[in-house]
Amino acid sequence: MLGAGADTASETITRDVVIVGGGSTGTYAAIRLKDLGKSLVVVERSHRLGGHAETFYPADRTPINYGVEGLFNTSATRAYLRRLNVTYEVRVPASSTDQYLNLRTGARVQVEPFDEQQVLKPYLDAIAQFPFLNDGVYDLPDPVPEDLLLPFGDFVKKYHLEDTILPNINHGCGDILKTMTIYHVQYLGIPHAKALGEGYIRPVNGMAEIYTRAAKELATHLLFRTTIRSIRRTHNGVEVTVRHANGTAQLIRASQLLLTIPVTLENLRNIIDLDPHETDLFARWRHQTYHAALINNTGLVEGVNLLNIDPDNPLSVPYEPFIWRIDAQRVPGYCTIKLVGNQSFSASDARQLLVETFARLRAQGTFPTARKPHIVTWGDHTPTTMSVSAEEVRDGFYSELYGLQGRHRTFYTGLSWASDYSTLLWGYTDTVIEQMRAAWAQGM
Repeated sequence: MLGAGADTASETITRDVVIVGGGSTGTYAAIRLKDLGKSLVVVERSHRLGGHAETFYPADRTPINYGVEGLFNTSATRAYLRRLNVTYEVRVPASSTDQYLNLRTGARVQVEPFDEQQVLKPYLDAIAQFPFLNDGVYDLPDPVPEDLLLPFGDFVKKYHLEDTILPNINHGCGDILKTMTIYHVQYLGIPHAKALGEGYIRPVNGMAEIYTRAAKELATHLLFRTTIRSIRRTHNGVEVTVRHANGTAQLIRASQLLLTIPVTLENLRNIIDLDPHETDLFARWRHQTYHAALINNTGLVEGVNLLNIDPDNPLSVPYEPFIWRIDAQRVPGYCTIKLVGNQSFSASDARQLLVETFARLRAQGTFPTARKPHIVTWGDHTPTTMSVSAEEVRDGFYSELYGLQGRHRTFYTGLSWASDYSTLLWGYTDTVIEQMRAAWAQGM
């Protein structure tokens, strides 16, 4: 029996691999598999590839990256950009100055100048004992070091790092002092700090160029504005029924399934035949919410970045929900803004926080001309910083999670499996493709 809706499928297609999700990892995997000579199809619910790599082009066509803003400057990153004929440059922020504010009150905060790399050095020395995290993967020893299971605030106290913690960094974790240390390290570890020190690179024509070029190359392999109706996995193959924007259904038969979307029950339980073990693992996730927007008509002073810290809190770390920072852009009048909250922090809540913050900046007199900004475009990057409890990490959650690779002809990549930075995600995706190749060699 085929998956629900397959009886009305207008056409059945057969491929080696069906990829669910055309974000950073789905696109990268598609290019790699194409280069390996495999037939594939990418199912993407939106109208474009790239996921969080969002670029806005104003009238003068100067790109404004309001989602992902840069990439680690590694040989692997550069090779991928060259593969797609994407011209890149060192990421140089807009000419601007930083001001620290307590956005909870709207007041300015005085911060003495500091060297970021020097401040971070004791922290980096403390986490050097965890080299197995250097690739952004949860490749954990057994037993898991207890230090990694501490709330990060306790780790800071244990290693006397109070003077080395930058309150306006690693924002995606939310309340960083309450975040488990393993997740703090996975979002600000050795490779991340190296990138901060050496600088990022970015496509000259905007982050979106990676994905527009990939889309041209993959054109015959892409199903845009298409949703999954059902996925049925058998010993002999995978059957995926999809629905297109025009309402028609289609059946895809493939040898392997590559899921690149976050593996939450919310995303999966109504579309795929999860077994009890998969259901148990995917039910454990918690996550942060993350919103990115491009705004104008703000009334702010041009050329000023606003960084949010809260001196009333331990180590001046802002409590969630909070605005991470508001950054001036190369195009006058535009700012990017990033907003972070817990699992219940909705897009509506984020927009309200944005409006209230600008009202406080005006009422406080910090920026007397501040006004309700115009939202040019909005990006929802939820979920981010997917996590489980310390007990679950200790009891081998990640070993069980990675043990799912290849089971039921299904492989996985994306932010559920590695640090949510494109370069690290692509590196992990390479290892997954090697597992897929090994399975092909065994006839799967």
